[in-house]
Amino acid sequence: MSTSILPVISTPADILKYQNELIRTHQFEPLGKMKLISIGPNDKCRPNSTWDPVMRKYGRMIQFRGSSLPIAQSLDRSMILVTGWLRDKDGKVKLPDIGMPDWKPRDFTPEEVTGVVKRPAEADQCPMIPQKLVDRTEGLWENSDFYVFSPVLSISFQPEQNGVMLGTFWAIDCKPNPADGTYPALMINWKTGETHFHGGLYSIVRATGEN
Repeated sequence: MSTSILPVISTPADILKYQNELIRTHQFEPLGKMKLISIGPNDKCRPNSTWDPVMRKYGRMIQFRGSSLPIAQSLDRSMILVTGWLRDKDGKVKLPDIGMPDWKPRDFTPEEVTGVVKRPAEADQCPMIPQKLVDRTEGLWENSDFYVFSPVLSISFQPEQNGVMLGTFWAIDCKPNPADGTYPALMINWKTGETHFHGGLYSIVRATGEN
């Protein structure tokens, strides 16, 4: 478990600036690429009619699919750092589309089984739906363009060691910090894609059987 060790300045805004400086000066240890973030319930973001089918089933989960963001930890292991910004291939600040939950391909028709009729490709393609940041956030951080998502419960990532991505997944467990009362929060600037984790405590959990 890690706790924060910061310069004298320690307001939330100062912490984000400090994280950016650590990234700019490469004062970090690469961890890998984020695949999924689990976000717990929050009274400021209650279930409602705008939630997509994935949110209605799994809650405020964020999946990165092929757009996974690189993460690292500060050299003192006090902070999780996001060393890339959230942008798609067109430079837009958005999450990738995800598949409909519980979707199953339709059964083959007799004609498709015998080859009389070619099975259409869409019959085996899961319908995709957008992951909207605005639906998953509890609101904007005061006087900023940062969406806030809290409390972060866990982060699933593909680990990197010596510049090589491993064929496994590790997790980061996130918990409140009783010393300062902060909860782990994800922050994404909806204009630029700048991304941070702020507050709380974290511990890295390797896959079962790994050293």
